[in-house]
Amino acid sequence: MKLFSLLAALLLVSSAGAVVPKAQYTGLEPTNEPLPRVPGAFSLSMNKDGDKDSWNMVAHDEAGLYYALQAQQQLTAAYGESLPASLYVQDYPRYQWRGLHVDVSRHFFDKETIKKLLDRMAALRLNRLHLHLTDGPGWRLEVKRYPLLTQEAAWRKKLPKNDWNWHDNRLGTAYPELYGGFYTQEDMRELIEYARQRHITIVPEIDMPGHFAAALEAYPHLAHPAYKTGNWPYSYDFLNVEEPAVMDFVCHVLDELMEIFPKGNPIHIGGDEVDLHLVSAEQQRVFLQQLVDYLNERGYPPITWDEAATNGVRGQTVMLWRSEKVDEVLALGLPTILCPNSHFYFDYPQSTSPSEPQSMPAPLITVEKVFSYSAPKNAHVIGMQGNLWSEYIYTPELLFHKAFPRAAAMAERAWGSPLRPFDSFMRDYVRLRPQNQR
Repeated sequence: MKLFSLLAALLLVSSAGAVVPKAQYTGLEPTNEPLPRVPGAFSLSMNKDGDKDSWNMVAHDEAGLYYALQAQQQLTAAYGESLPASLYVQDYPRYQWRGLHVDVSRHFFDKETIKKLLDRMAALRLNRLHLHLTDGPGWRLEVKRYPLLTQEAAWRKKLPKNDWNWHDNRLGTAYPELYGGFYTQEDMRELIEYARQRHITIVPEIDMPGHFAAALEAYPHLAHPAYKTGNWPYSYDFLNVEEPAVMDFVCHVLDELMEIFPKGNPIHIGGDEVDLHLVSAEQQRVFLQQLVDYLNERGYPPITWDEAATNGVRGQTVMLWRSEKVDEVLALGLPTILCPNSHFYFDYPQSTSPSEPQSMPAPLITVEKVFSYSAPKNAHVIGMQGNLWSEYIYTPELLFHKAFPRAAAMAERAWGSPLRPFDSFMRDYVRLRPQNQR
């Protein structure tokens, strides 16, 4: 017998304010189905013994126990004395990668903001935070071997407007007012541990061979011959992949990442949006394949954007952002994370309201559109991720406004919850979120 729908939704009552993905099964009696042996699976049962509630939890791993404890707290908070005499919950995720991506290069978010985001993610059972640490507008992680990456390339001229202006980006410290920042290696270790306690893995990205202007301004000898330094818009901000010093540089950077992040932690190496008439597909393939092999040999699973996969790189997980490339990429047989720009780019506008903050000039992605996403049924799909690019996300308030409630809707799809009406989902979200976010 299925319990009433409100209980089946397992509504979250916490400071995070969100709606937990709907449970796979909730009823008054245990299901006959065994608990699947997948990470994060759990069962939770309760029987009243006089005035006392007796709870029992079963899980295959620590993540499952963590989610079971969350569910117990949520049910207790939501129902109090109205809990039924007995109940049984069985829950497990469809996908093992349930992620959120934040671009901290174009605009920097300090570690306290990232911690608040991790809290919100944990409430939604999201388990991967992908940090886009490098790009043209700033380098955001300390690399001790190359101090100019943070002494110079983590800073830029402060502009009159808060948003990042494509046409007036000046890197360096030779300006009276500066904007920027970076994470020290100790900051990152602190964030890794904070995330680990919430069963979230932080995935660092060093995007290459393109989107490299910040580093090229600090170390110009690494630049492609077509690169023009010191004058925005930076054209052709690519590494010179034919220059031996470049491979030494990027391997040294990856070596320091591997000293910070635990073995087995995925590392993203980019591989997107490089002009083929300047750096051929074969040149990119050879360069990125070397890095994929370098990480695999050392026990750090590599990730690339989908361009690298369609260029012939193999041995990595693919992050698919070009929605029109889904069939082509899945046909390659590589593990694939879906973050299509048609549904999961949360920097895109989410409403037509006059109060909608400035966004990328891009198609509307409403929370309902996110909620309605249907992933292809393919064994190579290992997860989903929402992406936040920060051209116009210049404050923590804007970051959270852009992320939620769309991240909650994506979490529902990534968990693989039984369908519930969108209107019910939104009513629960509005009811439970904190007062200052209504």
